[in-house]
Amino acid sequence: MPASFTYRFRVKWTALLGALSFGIVVPTFFIPTEFGTTAHYLSILVATVTSYVIWEGSKFIQALTLYFFPWEKSIAKHLVFEILGIFLFSSLALITGIVTHSKLVSSVVITAGIVIQNNFVSFLLALLFIAFNEGAFLFNQWKLSLVEQERLRQENLVARLEGLKKQLDPHFLFNSLSVLSGVVYKDPALADLYITKLAQVYRYLLDHNEERQVRLQEEISVVQAYCFLLNVRFYNKITISIQEPLPDRFVLPLSLQLLVENAVKHNFISDEHPLTLTIYLQDDLLWVENSLNKKESPERSPQIGLNNLQARYAFVTDRPIVIQEDRQRFRVGLPLLRESYESANH
Repeated sequence: MPASFTYRFRVKWTALLGALSFGIVVPTFFIPTEFGTTAHYLSILVATVTSYVIWEGSKFIQALTLYFFPWEKSIAKHLVFEILGIFLFSSLALITGIVTHSKLVSSVVITAGIVIQNNFVSFLLALLFIAFNEGAFLFNQWKLSLVEQERLRQENLVARLEGLKKQLDPHFLFNSLSVLSGVVYKDPALADLYITKLAQVYRYLLDHNEERQVRLQEEISVVQAYCFLLNVRFYNKITISIQEPLPDRFVLPLSLQLLVENAVKHNFISDEHPLTLTIYLQDDLLWVENSLNKKESPERSPQIGLNNLQARYAFVTDRPIVIQEDRQRFRVGLPLLRESYESANH
């Protein structure tokens, strides 16, 4: 159901022109009154007002139907209730118009034939209104969907470009080489393992740069390697716990690594306040949770981080990223993807 009722009364010249045309044609050709007389002009007035009331009332019924029975939930219910509502309203408006005409112009006895004729005209009016307005509505929705798809496509391209800039950020490489230079002579075995993990991370960046989604287990593996590099830098003050087993599903490339990097960037890490990371599945979301000990002046991020991730996920799924924070923890829930979902929608 839409968040709010969207009907708004607005007088449009096209609707007035249509009602006036109907109001002139019906009395002139179908009601036996002398042309140019007061009775003729009153007939035109009654027919015009009745036509406009039917038009505006049908718009209201259409908005009401869209509110309670939107297209995306049930097309059949939407059409049935809209046709029925407009038919009943048109019938009532036409009967009211006939009665008003009989009071102002000439008396008319409402017979079974008039009722049947009225119902038939009402049904045709309902079909004509629905064909015109629903066609216009669906055409506008189609245009909006094209605009939205293009917007998401552009955001995804920008996000991927920013992600690539971040992947190749020399700051991380500089830190990694600085750490390596500090351990290469003191602990050659650790330095050898450090080089292996660093190569694993960079190989993953290059291999999966163009992919839209990767297997969760591959992402977990590179996050573990990334955390190893961080622990050498922070002297084992970072602990990571991963729930097992995790499902055979997909995530966006580097999504977990980005969340781990954000946790390191925005929190103070020390012996008294180690950083604790937990990755687990809950409510069909993959949660990446970290303990909180925020820096007084956290490193500034040039509109990358979570905004990047949200834009990329919006391109492949309707399910949003969930972000939650309290005094002790910060966590982000990522929707798990199916391989067929991405390929079917793009």
